[in-house]
Amino acid sequence: MEALKVDGLSKDFGGVHAVRDVSFSVEAGEHLAIIGPNGAGKTTLFNLLSGQLPPTAGRVYLFGQEITNMSAHHRAHLGIARSFQLTTLFLNLTVLDNILLALQGTQPSRFQMFRSATAYKHLFTKAQELLDSMDLWEKKDDPVHAVSYGEQRKLEIALSLASEPKLLLLDEPSTGLTTAESADITSMIRNLGSDITVIIVAHDMDLVFGVAERIIVLHYGEIIAEGTPEEISTDSRVKEIYMGVEEATGNAQSS
Repeated sequence: MEALKVDGLSKDFGGVHAVRDVSFSVEAGEHLAIIGPNGAGKTTLFNLLSGQLPPTAGRVYLFGQEITNMSAHHRAHLGIARSFQLTTLFLNLTVLDNILLALQGTQPSRFQMFRSATAYKHLFTKAQELLDSMDLWEKKDDPVHAVSYGEQRKLEIALSLASEPKLLLLDEPSTGLTTAESADITSMIRNLGSDITVIIVAHDMDLVFGVAERIIVLHYGEIIAEGTPEEISTDSRVKEIYMGVEEATGNAQSS
């Protein structure tokens, strides 16, 4: 079953064609990675999928339902969750408070301001499950600004999972992490349940080849290669692009 279908998606910014006629589909439970040199259009594509940007042309379908013109919050209610390159956490609140806020935001009771504390017991149970899955339960009472950057990235993934998404979009989840922290993130993504479809944008090839079942390569907003990790690793055009473009652009963020 197709979790996501993208048909002829394009996005222009004036005379700049950031995404050009992109079409692909993702099966339910699949782990797909989208890679490409800086400026390839990866983050723009993510913004189109999550509803942060409207497309210039093309259509997007989630489990057969067209969502092309739906807002980001409407897509979230349908089962799309996203993490960003930069953490979007409440740094002065505790790790537990951050996850509880995310969980509360998914509840019908989020607009009911006056309720007994006992009414939220199920949220504490779910919070512990999520933090345990990220090895963060022992840090639950620490303010977010006091935990490591790697732990903040784990927490952000936990927040993305709070809504029990059907489709999880991870934008550079290992940015700024040490090798050991990146390995932890890779393991956690790999172990996500088969009921969650995952699309990852990343420059970290260890992470990409560690979690992806299929890889799409973008270049100047177009898909120039698609296949298994083995097929992509031996693709001569992909090698040429990364050797000729990636090294020259260094570590700048992709657009």
